[in-house]
Amino acid sequence: MAGVILTPGVDSPCVARCSTALGDAVCKGCGRTFEEVTFWNVMDDSQKQAILARIASERAAQATSTPPAMPAV
Repeated sequence: MAGVILTPGVDSPCVARCSTALGDAVCKGCGRTFEEVTFWNVMDDSQKQAILARIASERAAQATSTPPAMPAV
């Protein structure tokens, strides 16, 4: 696997739909901020786990506060 860098630890939550490159403050794909995306590879596992916990908490809160879509008439 020439050219591939394998690093142990916490996997990136990236889903290859980055919107921070388009100017969004928070990625619509993975939920990380531009700074979190930029510095992910130099963060330690505890920092990464904290980011993943924040993302999960925000998504759970959003799921419970979003009203169901209205059916088309």
